[in-house]
Amino acid sequence: MSENLKTPITADSHRLSIIKLLPNILTIISLCCGMTAIKYVIDSRWENAVIAIIFAACFDALDGATARLLKATSRFGAEIDSLADSVNFGIVPAIALYMWLKEVLSTDFDSYYLGWSWVACTLFTSCSILRLARFNILDKSLAKKNLNTDFFLGVPTPAGAGLLLLPMVIKFASNRLVLNSGINDSYFIIFCTIWIVVVSILMISTIPTISFKKFRFKIYKKSATFILLFVMLLVAVLLKEFWITVLIIQCLYLISIPLYAILSKNKPQKVL
Repeated sequence: MSENLKTPITADSHRLSIIKLLPNILTIISLCCGMTAIKYVIDSRWENAVIAIIFAACFDALDGATARLLKATSRFGAEIDSLADSVNFGIVPAIALYMWLKEVLSTDFDSYYLGWSWVACTLFTSCSILRLARFNILDKSLAKKNLNTDFFLGVPTPAGAGLLLLPMVIKFASNRLVLNSGINDSYFIIFCTIWIVVVSILMISTIPTISFKKFRFKIYKKSATFILLFVMLLVAVLLKEFWITVLIIQCLYLISIPLYAILSKNKPQKVL
C-alpha cells in the first residue's frame, strides 16, 4: 500500500478544544461550590453554606445547558456530573441540615429525636445516589432508542436538595421578617425528620416532574422588552430580599409537583 493512502496523524488530532471542555469546567466549579459549603458548615456560617449550595445548583444547570448548546456531550462528562451531584446535592445538604439542627436549636429538647433526623439524612443521601444511578441507566437506554422526554421521573437530585433545605430557608426568611414561630424544638425536629423522609421518597418515586431541558420559550419580538424588564425586576428583588425570594421559588416548585403529575397523567409515557 502506498504511503500516500495512509491517514496522516497530525498534532491537532491529539488536542481538545477548550470550548468542548467548558461543560466539564463548569461541573468542577459546581463541585468546588459544594466543598465550600462544607467549609461554611464547619464554621457555622449557615446562610453562606446554603448560598454555596445554590451556586452549585446554578453551575450544575449551566454545565448541562452548555454541553447541549455546544454539542459537547460525552459519557465522561455525564459520569463526572453524576459524581459531582452525589456530593453537592446528596451529601452536603444532608450534613448541612443535620449540623444546623444540632447547633441552632436549644439544648432543652430530647436528643433522641435528633438521632432520628440523622437516620433520615442518611436515607436522603442513599436515595439521591440511587436516583442518580437510575438516571444514568435510563439516560443510556433513551439514547440508544433515540427517545427524548419532557419530564423527569421523580424529583431531580438538585431540586431534592433545594426542598431538603426548605426548613433552613424558612428560618432565614422568618429572621429577616423578625417573626417568631414559637414552635417547640422537639416538634420542629420531628417535622424536619418527616420532611427529609418525604423528600427522599419523592426523589426515588416515578412521579413525573417538570423538566426545563426541553422547554423552548418562544415570545413575540414586541414582548422582548417586557421580558427583560421582568428579569431585571426579579434580580433586583432577589438581591433585596434574597431568602424570601428563594422561599417563594421553593414553594412554587413544591406546588408544581402535584400539578404537573395531574397534567401529565394523560400524556404518553416514553420512559420504560
